[in-house]
Formats: sequence, C-alpha cells, structure tokens
Amino acid sequence: MKSEAGTGNKERGEKVIGGHNFGKKFYGKFYRFFFLPILLGVILFTGSGAARRDGQVIEAGTGLPAVLSNFHQVAVHLNGIPLQFDVAPQMQQESPVFPLRRIFEEMGYKVGWEMENKRVVLTGWGRYIVLYPRNPLFAINGVVYRLTVPPFIEKGRLMVGLEFIREAAGVSNLFWNEEEDLLEIRYKEGGRIWGPEDASASGEAGEYPTRFMEVLLPAENSVEIGESFEIEIGAPFVGGIYSYEVRFFYNPELIKVKDIKNPSYRKSEEFYMKRINNREGLVEYTQTNLGFHEDIPPRRTLVVVEAVAFREGVVPLIKGTLHITVLDNAAVKIPVSVEEKTLHIRSSR
Repeated sequence: MKSEAGTGNKERGEKVIGGHNFGKKFYGKFYRFFFLPILLGVILFTGSGAARRDGQVIEAGTGLPAVLSNFHQVAVHLNGIPLQFDVAPQMQQESPVFPLRRIFEEMGYKVGWEMENKRVVLTGWGRYIVLYPRNPLFAINGVVYRLTVPPFIEKGRLMVGLEFIREAAGVSNLFWNEEEDLLEIRYKEGGRIWGPEDASASGEAGEYPTRFMEVLLPAENSVEIGESFEIEIGAPFVGGIYSYEVRFFYNPELIKVKDIKNPSYRKSEEFYMKRINNREGLVEYTQTNLGFHEDIPPRRTLVVVEAVAFREGVVPLIKGTLHITVLDNAAVKIPVSVEEKTLHIRSSR
C-alpha cells in the first residue's frame, strides 16, 4: 500500500509540475518527512478503526484501535443459544468468570438476593443453593463446598467461575473452549422446580441449613509425623451466636491435642470452659457471652485446636467426629452446617 501511494504521488507530481527536477525533489521530501509522519500520528492517536465489545461495534474515537486493545469477548451458549449479558463475562487471572443471575435464571432457577444476610439464594431443580460474595464456601442442600476462586460483585452482578457452575447447576454437559473463549452448557428440560412449600418462614429450605461453619486445615490438608499443626473452626457468616459448644472426637494414637482456645476471647465480656482428654480422644470447648447483647456480629473464630501428629493415617472432621452447637440470645439453636474435611498424616519425606 505504501509503494502504491508513493507511486501515485510521484505521477501526480510530474503532471502538475511539468516534470521539473525541483518539483520532484521538493514533493518527494515533503511526502517522506512531513506528510507520512503526520498521517501515521492521526491514525494512532485518534483511534481510527473500530473495536468490537459485547457484540457491538465501538466507533472510532471512543477508544484505542482493536489492534491495540487487550479486550477479548467471552461468550456463553446455553443449549446452543448464545446468551446476552448486561455485565459481560470476563477473564480473571486466566480463568473465566460469569454473571450468575443471567445463566441460572435462563435454566429455570429462582435467584434471590437477601439484603439482611448479604447472600444469594438459588432455588430450582430440587436444589437450594446459598453463597456469599468473597466467601469460598457455598452450600447445596446443606452440603458445604469450597471454591478455589470466591464469587465477587462486578457492577451489581455476582460473578462466579466455572467451578461453581459445574458443581451448582447440575447440568448434563459443560464445556469450556479455550481457543474461542466460549462456555457451552447443555441441560435437560423438566425436573422438579422448588415451590413456596419448600421454604420455611425464615427463608431456609426446610431440612437444609443455609448457614455453615468453616474448617481450616494446614496446607493441602496434610501434615507430617512429628509436625505441630492447628485446626481453626470459625463462623464468619453466622451472626447472633450468643453461646456455642465444640466437641471433637479423634484417634489418640494418631494425634495428641496440646490446647484448644479462642484467640479473640474477651475476659471481661465472655466465659469459657475447656476439657482435653488425649486418653479417650476427646476435646471440648464451651463459650458464652456475659449479659444480653441485642446485636452480635459473626465470630470469625470459634476455636483453634493445637495438636501434634504421631502416626501415619487420616483424621476425619465430619458429622460423626465434629459437633458444633450454637445458640442465640433466647437459647434457641441456630441451624448450621459444618464444612467436612479430612486431615492426612504422612511420613516424613
């Protein structure tokens, strides 16, 4: 293109000037040293051309040209039909994230935001799903799961990753096309949709608790023989806990508990009791407020169990071995679900 433009100017210069050498040299230098740089500058700094965003063409002048932009579109096809979004799916640290509401409502789920509890509740296809922004834990019918990438809010929409969609939606087929940045979801029509009779007056789904405890273990849920470690149990999204009791049963041949405590314990406002029995493999901790409190914020930490590993094996923290009871101001039990995990003890490498 450049050589063609140069040839055209040279021919026009010979015709206008009449073929004089002066005219050829003058216009040749003017074109090379003045006109070309100015033309390139106009193209680069005015954003000549158009970029494509969210399926719409952005006219020149509204941003950088497409060749200079880092934007690329992420698409979602549901049963072969492309979905449109008011907040576009995007890439976050090389992983795609998607607006939850648009996808799940299209599949027949009812999506609700509980302002008081600051959580999202989804009902549909025989499932009652609860999740919180910035919280890696979520529950399906009372069973707790953990996400690698917690959900977050973007322009008023809760964004979730592939991991959540795969676990929560119960779809028959889900495929992520990395080359085309395309998520393909297929699900079967039919199935039982949740109705008003499934939810209690408090907004919970009957037998399924929607609040849950968090269990934090060492990295990779494993320790080596002879290693000291901590197990932290918390309730970062359960408000109104006036008193609570934690009971943990374990194999005393695998671990020995050195202490159980609450680092946030306030001596002047709270009371606690604890018992450690390494012979039978039982540790208990009870804590309660002293006096009435109308508004009790969530407790990030309930207890921290300090222990040491003695033998190779597994230490389950499940319904049969970890019991947590929490009560409100009126001594009424607060329904919660505990995240179940297993600690693996390995021999030294």
